[in-house]
Amino acid sequence: MSHLLVTLFQNQIYVTLETPSMATVLMQDNDGSYTGNADALNHQGYNGQFGWLANGFISLPPSSGIFVRTVSSSQHLSVYEQGTFDEILGTGESENVWQWDGTMTHNWYATDTQGVHHASYEVFVGDLAGNPLGAYQPGTVDLVFHYGRDPSHQIGILGGSVHSTPAPGVLSMVGIGALGISKRKR
Repeated sequence: MSHLLVTLFQNQIYVTLETPSMATVLMQDNDGSYTGNADALNHQGYNGQFGWLANGFISLPPSSGIFVRTVSSSQHLSVYEQGTFDEILGTGESENVWQWDGTMTHNWYATDTQGVHHASYEVFVGDLAGNPLGAYQPGTVDLVFHYGRDPSHQIGILGGSVHSTPAPGVLSMVGIGALGISKRKR
């Protein structure tokens, strides 16, 4: 799990990753065996590790709530609500704004396109219609997903190959050794 900790302090929303090393998660393949509402994930890469979680007590004014708004998202990334698998946060015909109920919630992210995907969100205090309340400052969070073969060729990500440049001293030692071998053959 990679919790997105939501804090409200002095009328400012802060969103931090509980485990910063999990700012990027891998999407798993799905063979199409899900039934019921979860079949929305069939034949796609998916991940439900990112979970919204209150960081401490959050006290809101009456008739208000905490909302998440999509600022930007990869074209082929879909988001489904935990439990119902309803499309949310701009997926399909859904609204761009989703109301979080304040409990630990792990929504599902899915894609049928391999590569790197991202989602950037603004988290704000709003009235029950989802309009931001001016007395509160929003917070933001960026999520990153990798699906399929590692497009960046980094060590340890989806079995990508290792690309590194030897230190300069190593190259000069190899050059000196090659020069010595060529002199001996003469």
